[in-house]
Amino acid sequence: MSTDQSKEQQREFAETAAIAKFFGFKPSPSPEVIKRDHESVKNLFDSDNLLGLTSIFRTYSEEKKNLPQYACAYFEKPFDGLKKGQRKPDQKINCCLFSIGSAKYVSEALAIEAAIAMLSSIGYKNLEIGINSIGDKDSMNAFQKNLAIFIKKHFNSFPADLRQEIKKNQFVLLGSGLKEDWKKFQKDCPKSIDFLSEASRSHFKEILEFMEVMNIDYSIDHSLLGNHDVGAETVFSIREDSLELAKGLRLNRIAKKIGYKKDVPCVSVDIDAKSKKPIKKIKIKSSRPKFYLVQFGAEARLKSFSVLRELYKTKAAIMHALEKDRLGDQMSFAERSGAPYLILIGQKEALDNSVVIRNTMTRAQEIVSITNLGDRAKELE
Repeated sequence: MSTDQSKEQQREFAETAAIAKFFGFKPSPSPEVIKRDHESVKNLFDSDNLLGLTSIFRTYSEEKKNLPQYACAYFEKPFDGLKKGQRKPDQKINCCLFSIGSAKYVSEALAIEAAIAMLSSIGYKNLEIGINSIGDKDSMNAFQKNLAIFIKKHFNSFPADLRQEIKKNQFVLLGSGLKEDWKKFQKDCPKSIDFLSEASRSHFKEILEFMEVMNIDYSIDHSLLGNHDVGAETVFSIREDSLELAKGLRLNRIAKKIGYKKDVPCVSVDIDAKSKKPIKKIKIKSSRPKFYLVQFGAEARLKSFSVLRELYKTKAAIMHALEKDRLGDQMSFAERSGAPYLILIGQKEALDNSVVIRNTMTRAQEIVSITNLGDRAKELE
């Protein structure tokens, strides 16, 4: 074992990091925000909130020599150099789930599942998702153009205080908590989801389908617009009643804005929530997974989230590559993982609500219903 690996295994994280790891977000040392990061974001909207993400991009590019094809990580906050002198209370989780390299809805879905599981583990029960989409660059441009036309047409009808706010921020009309005499203008105001390109509409539809299949309470929230400088596609908020506990967004346009040659798709979710019980510190160690999940086909990929949820109940060690389409790629990763069992799910299994469990040594396999998967996984431990 290398010295770096030894240090990584000795590092302590909040116990919720183990949940992040289950869903594929590797607990990692938080990057340090340096002067170069401040320079990269100085001309961007909401630059303070982008500093941490910029430091993550820089750290990845320095270690890998270029931005990776795909990676998921869990980082605890505050990052060094960003909020010196402030320490995270023992009864609070303050962290970032970050994935890079995939434009598929899987990135948002895994982050939402992980965040919900983490928040549930510290006492939150009535969670719901507020979600919106601002689409790709063309979608956002069309939305902004139509919003500007609407504002120009109705500007003289707006109350004086609203006119002043619009001069500062044209998106104020879509905000929550509007004054009573402003709300009548919001009803007819253009909404970002009305201007989605075909590709963006398809992406958003896949995420909504995922939440419906997984019985996640959600509602469309037109006030969620994220960061229009670097944001793209999905914006969401995880709440209990009116209390926001986590916020997430896709940032497909951030890389070029902060100095890289090309954009790379990524998703970031910030969780900042008080725990309803003390949070222990634990050591996260690298270990060989017991299972490797292999899926092939759109229905199978969607059903894979039900598989993960059942196995999460048993805390079974599992790895996957849900962002991959090709069966060969997944089987190659599975072989390298050293997992003694494969969990295979294709279209037939997805329709039957079942999986195939294969012993990688003997090649023996059996069909198990997803509802019984947790019990079978325990028996194989």
